[in-house]
Amino acid sequence: MVIVATVLLCVAASAGLERIAFSSDYRDFFRSDDPQLLANQALQDAYADDNQALVAFVPRDGTVFTPRALDAMARFTELAWQLPHVRRVDSLTNHQHAEAHDDDLRVRPLYQPGTGQTPEAIAAIRAIALSEPLLVKRLVSPDGSVAGISISFTLPAPTETALPEAVHALRALMDQARALDPDIRVMATGGILLDNAFDEEAKADLATLTPLMYALILVVMFVALRSACGVAAALLTMTLAIFAALGMVGWLGVKLTAISVSTPTILTTIAVANCLHVIVYTIRRMGAGASRHEAVRDAVAANAPIMLVACGTDALGFFSMCLSDVPPVANFGVMLGIGAIVVLLLSASFLPACLAVLPISGQQRMLRQGHAIGRMAGAVVAWRKPVFIGVALLNLAAAWFVTRNQLEDNFVDYFSPAVEFRRDTDFIQSHLSGVHTVYYAVPSGVGGTVGSAAYLRDLDRLADWLRAQPEVFQVSSLADVVKRVHRTLHGDASTAYRVPDDDMAAAQVLLVYELSLPPGLDLNDQIRIDRSASKLTVVLRDITSTALVAFDQRVQAWMRANLPAGMQASGAGPSIMFSHIGEMNVAGTLQGYVLQILLVSVVIGLVLRSVRLGFASLLPNVLPSLMAFGLWGAFVGQVGLSVAVVGVLTYGIIVDDTIHSVFKYHRARTVLGLSPRAAVENAYSISGMAVLFTTSVLVAGFGVLIFSHFDLNADMGIMSVLTIAIAAIVDLVLLPPLLFAIDRDTPKPASAPHSQPLKGI
Repeated sequence: MVIVATVLLCVAASAGLERIAFSSDYRDFFRSDDPQLLANQALQDAYADDNQALVAFVPRDGTVFTPRALDAMARFTELAWQLPHVRRVDSLTNHQHAEAHDDDLRVRPLYQPGTGQTPEAIAAIRAIALSEPLLVKRLVSPDGSVAGISISFTLPAPTETALPEAVHALRALMDQARALDPDIRVMATGGILLDNAFDEEAKADLATLTPLMYALILVVMFVALRSACGVAAALLTMTLAIFAALGMVGWLGVKLTAISVSTPTILTTIAVANCLHVIVYTIRRMGAGASRHEAVRDAVAANAPIMLVACGTDALGFFSMCLSDVPPVANFGVMLGIGAIVVLLLSASFLPACLAVLPISGQQRMLRQGHAIGRMAGAVVAWRKPVFIGVALLNLAAAWFVTRNQLEDNFVDYFSPAVEFRRDTDFIQSHLSGVHTVYYAVPSGVGGTVGSAAYLRDLDRLADWLRAQPEVFQVSSLADVVKRVHRTLHGDASTAYRVPDDDMAAAQVLLVYELSLPPGLDLNDQIRIDRSASKLTVVLRDITSTALVAFDQRVQAWMRANLPAGMQASGAGPSIMFSHIGEMNVAGTLQGYVLQILLVSVVIGLVLRSVRLGFASLLPNVLPSLMAFGLWGAFVGQVGLSVAVVGVLTYGIIVDDTIHSVFKYHRARTVLGLSPRAAVENAYSISGMAVLFTTSVLVAGFGVLIFSHFDLNADMGIMSVLTIAIAAIVDLVLLPPLLFAIDRDTPKPASAPHSQPLKGI
């Protein structure tokens, strides 16, 4: 009856699976009131939505200045206008080159197929392109070996539909270009491809990691339990838990992201870890001679209160992730918290019912192994002073290495080199243009206009200063356009490459150029429609998030010192947004971690009515995170978005084994009246094997994440495995002498029934 009712409830909950959607928008990583998100949205509202793709053409002969390469780019440029949701296409070939004829300004594409294919004409095009600041390091490399085509999209809502449509059409066009010109490599990067990569990698992880995780966990469980029925019971429980939990998430309308897509993996490991304590206890009791039903009842009676506290701490830890200011991390915590509650309910109902009907058998082997671990715990107690000294020294070293960690988030590095987006981006960043772009919407001041000479001169000074900064790859400003047109109108004299002297002349130059531009290639992407501000674009070299934030602060300081008060601006764009995401996440994560530590220790102390045992549970679960972050600082040193949450993520998990050991120690002291050392041996003879088994399962489950091509998940997997493995060692090496040390002066309860045997031995 219990099995049928549980299955029906889980099936009803899992109906919400069809409502689960994947997020494909990088803006979902930020709260709706995030200052950087609001600044980016204001920029897009003022200068048109800017979902861009940069397509690079790389001829194998080493130059883009050949008729064949130019024809290929011109053809691609023309076809790109037909892509879904495209707003603008800029390329080397359709660059609007201005020439003066008498008193007229003529603006035409730099290259048109079928014309200008003589060596002299190609040489002239090359000379113009490589001397044009608006092209070099943006749409053509300084040596002319790589050229780019910038495609801007305006995606309608919902982007979950429009985004893949645009990306798939773009990729089809790229495949067509490769087929027509096999000697030209074609690759792409940009914001629209970044969004799509988040979506694709999330789905790929779900499709590949979940089956791998199931296979690994089944192997580990079978090796540990050597019981097909026990493995089957755990498998059924964890499967129902995953489907029910994700179904409930679907009913809540929470979107899956590339971070939270690891939810099934983590929930599976938690479910199995909880199942193992009940299954191992049942097998041990049957090995000691109890019947199957009696063994199951004893297992539930002994473990249900502990599982309630353990799963409660799991849920508490996960829900504390909601304090993060990064929505995917907060949503991740909600998903895992719901899952932990579902796991508790199924472990206390469905699992015992399965064990009661399946033909599971007892094993003397587990009794012998348990006694061996109990004796080992007793031996560690005897060596407690060297253990304490060794642990203290290790943690002092770890604390020093922790200080070497630096918060760094680079959205390109979120993906492994196995991902096409990462490979293409790395190449384009090295050979054509940087992918970290910062935008400054520089206002003209109260009552001013971007066409005034004074504004343009100040803007030009800012652009010149930016070009002198070591981080800067390329700068594009409205002043560059005005200077270029002014020079053209004055016979291409080098002395005329400057901003006109007066407002009227500057405004006329700008107006003449704008009137000469074809539809779709106007200056609306640079000039606000009311002409009260212009957008200055800064392309940066490969840069860390800390350095990018420092760069933006330096730019703002220079503006305050050198520009009028009405021309102040701060950086905006995805690069700036992601550079702040680490510090946003850490503040909430630290609050959650501290809150979790305090609450878990208080809960254990209250349940056991022992301040000493509450303290004993604290130290073995704080030290693993400290030591793991110390190792990370020693060998890696860069802490990204996912690594920063590992402490909060794993604390509720690793405390489970501590809770089982401490509760069984407390029972041995209060129920059996054993001495501290005997109670330690007794507790570990019962829980020791389960600790080893659960650690093996958790390491296998989290270890699967290491194979993710989304490096946030891979890094989270590595750090979680480190933390969980260290926690198991600490539970087996530090906790036994710690329990003995803090409890040895406490007298045995006078009323303790010394002769009562502890079930499970």
